[in-house]
Amino acid sequence: METFSSLLFGKESWLAFIVIPTLAILLGLLISWTGSFILRRSHKRHPSVLKEQFLKLLKKPIYLFIPLLLLLPVISYFNLGILWDKLLEALIILSFSWVLIAMLYVMEEVVKQKFTTKDRYIASDRKVITQLRFLKSIGMVIIITIAVASILWNIPGVRQLGNTILTSAGVAGIIIGVAAQKSIANLIVGFQMAFTQALKIDDEVVIEGEFGKIEDVTLTYVVVKTWDWRRLVLPLNYFNDKPFVNWTFNSKPVIASVHFQMDYTFPVNELRKKLKEILLDDPLWDKKKMDVFVTKIKDRTMEIRTDFSVENATNAWNLRCKVREDLMAFLQNNYPDMLPKLRRMDTNTI
Repeated sequence: METFSSLLFGKESWLAFIVIPTLAILLGLLISWTGSFILRRSHKRHPSVLKEQFLKLLKKPIYLFIPLLLLLPVISYFNLGILWDKLLEALIILSFSWVLIAMLYVMEEVVKQKFTTKDRYIASDRKVITQLRFLKSIGMVIIITIAVASILWNIPGVRQLGNTILTSAGVAGIIIGVAAQKSIANLIVGFQMAFTQALKIDDEVVIEGEFGKIEDVTLTYVVVKTWDWRRLVLPLNYFNDKPFVNWTFNSKPVIASVHFQMDYTFPVNELRKKLKEILLDDPLWDKKKMDVFVTKIKDRTMEIRTDFSVENATNAWNLRCKVREDLMAFLQNNYPDMLPKLRRMDTNTI
């Protein structure tokens, strides 16, 4: 019995070296599977976004972290040397960082689901999504930085090197500060944008003559998805130096307009009736505003402006094209003589 015990648990036994770490790993996997199983059963009885995201995003990092954590005392028991101890500790730090980053993604997804209705964000809540995404990026940078620093500080040789580097921190700080001026400026602008709400996720904007929607805001750049599905990537400090149009700064509804040049004799009220007829048949009109105005009198024509309200800038573009096409067809068919023309002067009358 003593021989079997020494064979199974002795530090010098090759069998113990195989069996005990294997048992530790299997126990860790069993604990992870049990927690996942309990959470999965609970989710089936009482579904929630939080449980769904835990099951989706935390499964892999937990299956790695818990077995490594249980393996740590086993490696210490066998006294395999500092190399194996430090390697395992580094893996534990990395896996724990993975767990924390996954939890950041879980938190982001839970908040997004809370403020999303039919795959669209309510206008007043989009600022929360933007701030959360920016804070998630900051959190990831902090977690990764602390993880790398912890791993390096845990290695005696590198720790000594770190102490040596710290003695010249003044000079290094100046060099890094000069080299990272743009990055720091981007970070400051990012904080301004996230919390002053000049730009939010899902905002509809016109930038560099391109109409699009804000798709992502990171620590260094903003991604704009243009109307033709291209991605316009701009550094954050661009928005601190140049003006841009935000169609949905406070709210999404906008007023769209179409202009026509017509002869003085044209009956404006007929255009008003036709516009109302077109809008009533189109689901893009929100039925809040519709007007027709004579905005200018020129030397040859009068300018007529048609206004109508829509839910967002994308609908404004689409409905503007539709109204322009239908009203122009109406004018061509019913009032072709009143469209603007350049008339030749009759020389016989001079």
